[in-house]
Amino acid sequence: MRVSYLKDASLPEDKVEIQYREETERIEVIRNFFSSMQSIMGRKEDEICVLHPGSIYYLETVERRLFAYRAEDVCQLDYSMKSFLDCFRQEGFVQISKNTIVNLYRVKQVKTDFNMRLKLLMDNGEVIVLNRTYKKNFLDALYHLQEVSHENDS
Repeated sequence: MRVSYLKDASLPEDKVEIQYREETERIEVIRNFFSSMQSIMGRKEDEICVLHPGSIYYLETVERRLFAYRAEDVCQLDYSMKSFLDCFRQEGFVQISKNTIVNLYRVKQVKTDFNMRLKLLMDNGEVIVLNRTYKKNFLDALYHLQEVSHENDS
């Protein structure tokens, strides 16, 4: 794959164009990366906050409200867990318990825990427990991510 960069100060806005012969998983990863740059509107106290999916470590439902946890803050989103996953599953989000969604790209390490559960060590140092009911779904998503990553290396 050939990559070109062109700096043009006369452009009215930044533009990325991807040309390909065939839709491959590599192209899908690139498309998912750029779609993850879209912004999500959230609320933090009385302020509106703009989030990018890639900046979210995990999401949690508390009292029927969905909260996005980032490195610097927590914002409430106007999504249900199901609607968020429907929109952002392709960007690496997977459900790991009844009330938690994790961003696979923010998982640093996976460790085994008692009762066949897994502990996820996040980039920011937090540890999140994966419920064993969601273990297969998580491992399948992680395996798919690794397959695509290895395909990109070759």
